[in-house]
Amino acid sequence: MNFKEYLEKLGSLDVSRTLLKEDRIVLVISGSSNLKTAALKPDRFEMLNIFKEFGYKVINSNFPYNEDFDYKGFEDINILKASLSNIVYYNRTLFDKRFEKEILRHLSPLQFLKDVIVISQSSGLNVWERFMDLSGCKNENIKIFALGPVGKGFGKVRNTIVFKGISDIYSWILDFHKTDKVVNCGHLEYFRNRKVKKIIYEYLQGKN
Repeated sequence: MNFKEYLEKLGSLDVSRTLLKEDRIVLVISGSSNLKTAALKPDRFEMLNIFKEFGYKVINSNFPYNEDFDYKGFEDINILKASLSNIVYYNRTLFDKRFEKEILRHLSPLQFLKDVIVISQSSGLNVWERFMDLSGCKNENIKIFALGPVGKGFGKVRNTIVFKGISDIYSWILDFHKTDKVVNCGHLEYFRNRKVKKIIYEYLQGKN
């Protein structure tokens, strides 16, 4: 699926079929290495399952979080194709007005929920910040954990804890957001990292 086909698919989706319905949810947002599916890589659940202990509904899908966009058929693809797809996604997030419209449309349900945790990975923070800019969302009940961000912008992000791995050269070189936590991992290892999971677990304990 090329990006034009992806946009057509996004535009055809009925937002009433969104997965973002329950008041207490946790979701992952990242770039896309495979536009055909929003399925999450299996290792994501090592971290996501922590949230179940605290009563959160885990959204088993990446963007666009819709019942009618495949999110069950994870397909591992080679690193070169994945990298190229993510580069395209990054640029489209910043410069494609049609994609901006779909970001706003599919993330808007989050504005009205009572307790939302967003785990952004890599260029996912770009998608999230575009949504915030476009929507003017003021929901203070949304907390973001940004893992190895690669995004436009700098400084502190509201309601966000930014993690960067010691050996994550992509995030250190390409991202200028304020770093809150430094952990011992590379760009693809945050979801399995014990310190990241420990920090999040302690946050949830304090919150509850």
